Amino acid sequence: MPARPLPGFISRRVIRGRYLFLNLDPPASTELAVTCAGWEECDPGYEIQRDGFRYLALEYIVGGNWELETAKGKWTLGPGSIFTYGPQIRYSLKTLSAGRFSKYFVDFAGSSAARLVARTGLSGSRPERIVQRRWVPDLLDQLIESAHLRPAARTSLSRMLAPLILERVREDLRPGPRSSHARQSYENCRHYLTDNYLRIRSLSDAARACGVSPVHLSRLFRRFSTEGPSAFLARLKMNHAAELIARSNLSVSSAAQAAGYEDPYHFSRVFKRVHGIAPSFFGR
Repeated sequence: MPARPLPGFISRRVIRGRYLFLNLDPPASTELAVTCAGWEECDPGYEIQRDGFRYLALEYIVGGNWELETAKGKWTLGPGSIFTYGPQIRYSLKTLSAGRFSKYFVDFAGSSAARLVARTGLSGSRPERIVQRRWVPDLLDQLIESAHLRPAARTSLSRMLAPLILERVREDLRPGPRSSHARQSYENCRHYLTDNYLRIRSLSDAARACGVSPVHLSRLFRRFSTEGPSAFLARLKMNHAAELIARSNLSVSSAAQAAGYEDPYHFSRVFKRVHGIAPSFFGR
């Protein structure tokens, strides 16, 4: 079955992406609806300029440095930055220097969309920064992954997740106690593992990329998480492998290689420890 063509507002400077497309033209009576959402990895030459946008949109930066310019100013954005734009809002967004650039977006429509987005504390394309960088991407991932469900289920889930995403943004933008250096270090490390798990071959390499020692990395996870960094990394890799086996009908050995495991027997043991069943039975 041929892939569904991407709407014109999806940039051709996207290297790869995951998308959810729902009703791009919802009825005028709609109160709040998600029209589309996605995660994108963009090339270093990404640049987009718009005089306005049909939907009310949120964009959340997860990797790389970007430049956002609107009528209200120009900002350099990094991981954790979030901003909104929509009809009658002129803006430009481009990548800066070299690196790996990734971001989420979610587009809303409906009579209450502007009010609910403004209630989060975001308005007029002035960016804000979320310190707790776990929950918003987790919710957006759930929304995007619903693209694999039957149409009725994805519509139902999007209706429930839309207000939850906006409430989570509102909560994470509320003024609160200054985050400790240790908490911020943990969030940075967790974010790096989440964004690069398929490229990570060892925790030593990951710790070095995060600017901490392997021992300190383990201490951070023991303090702020319910699982160690090794278990966290394995879970990310096994979730990816399970998706490949279940939806792409990949063989166990091919899934192992895709997850970064050269030994399929070791991969099978880790897979069973994470999911409770052997990978050979997962796709049945």
